[in-house]
Amino acid sequence: MAAERGERPIEELGTAECWGLLESVSLGRLAVTGLDGAPDVFPLNYTVHNGSLYARSAHGAKVLDIAIRPAAALEIDGEDDASHWSVVVRGAAARVEHDAEIRDSGVLRLDSANPASKPHVIRLTPSTVTGRRFRKGTHNAPQSAAATAEREVAEAPAPDEKRSPPRRGDRPTPIPHFAPDKDDSPNA
Repeated sequence: MAAERGERPIEELGTAECWGLLESVSLGRLAVTGLDGAPDVFPLNYTVHNGSLYARSAHGAKVLDIAIRPAAALEIDGEDDASHWSVVVRGAAARVEHDAEIRDSGVLRLDSANPASKPHVIRLTPSTVTGRRFRKGTHNAPQSAAATAEREVAEAPAPDEKRSPPRRGDRPTPIPHFAPDKDDSPNA
C-alpha cells in the first residue's frame, strides 16, 4: 500500500501542476450561482490562454447568471494508473466582447459535444487554483452510509455552540445524510 511506503494518500498539487492538468484536458464543469440564488453546474469545453480559461456558450442561463453574479468555479478531474486527481479554479467569469481577445484565446477552435450555436465567449479569471491527488489503494475499508452519517452527526458541534466563521480553504462541515431503509423503498 502507498501509505506503508511513506506516500500520503491525499496530496495537495502545486500551482504549476494544476495548470499543467488544466492544459491537458478541455472538458470541465462550470459552477455558477443562478438567478434564483441556487447553484448551477454546466459541463463545457474550455481552453487556457494567458492565465485565464475561455469557453463558448449559447444564449441562456450561464451567460445571464455570470452577468449578475460573476463569481464562478471550474472543476476538472481525471485519473492515471496510480491516482485520481481534481483541480478547482475559482474566480470571476465575464462575457468577452473584444474580437482580438476572442481570436487570440483560441476559443473559436474548440470542438464541442453540444451542436448548439455558441455565439458568446466566457472568460474565467482565476483568483485561486487548487488541486489534489488521491492515491489509489490507500482508502480505508468502506463503511455503511448509516455508520458514516451517525459518526458525522456525533462529531458535529451542537447548534448553539459559537463557531468562528470559516476561513477560505477550510473544509465545509459535512451535511449528515442517511441511506433509505430497504423497507421504505417504493419497490419493496
